[in-house]
Amino acid sequence: MDIKQFLKTLPAFESFAEAHIEALCGLMAVSSRPAGHRLITQGEPGDAMYLLMEGAIQTSRVDEASGALDEARELHAGEIFGLLSLIDNMPAGWTSVAKEAVTVAALSRPDFLKLYQLAPPIAHHLQYMVAVQLARDLQSRNRELRELLQQRAAATPA
Repeated sequence: MDIKQFLKTLPAFESFAEAHIEALCGLMAVSSRPAGHRLITQGEPGDAMYLLMEGAIQTSRVDEASGALDEARELHAGEIFGLLSLIDNMPAGWTSVAKEAVTVAALSRPDFLKLYQLAPPIAHHLQYMVAVQLARDLQSRNRELRELLQQRAAATPA
């Protein structure tokens, strides 16, 4: 599968100049992974952001407070995951495992930094996507903490 043509079909990248798309393609490594392959592990720093090109990825998260398996989600072609891997030593919030054989394009942290020189608009767009992900994660964590405090307050005798 041609990464350049694939990127051009995605709404997140359709408005960028051809030269910028080519720069991004030159920095992404396309690979195939078998079913069951773990690409990202919750709590461990990731080494790349991934674009799923073919197949399906199962994501899951264990709630650190309760130890219970949190919501699982399935990702499909065109979805990006592992954005927080672009931030130095940021632990992953989810585990991502290939549900079936997959093709992914990976952008490593060092190559993400090169994007600022080669394709600044795309680098800034990805940086914005990281900020949105961090904001969503913060909102989710705040909601979980409020629920946990409410549960503990309800369980404590007056």
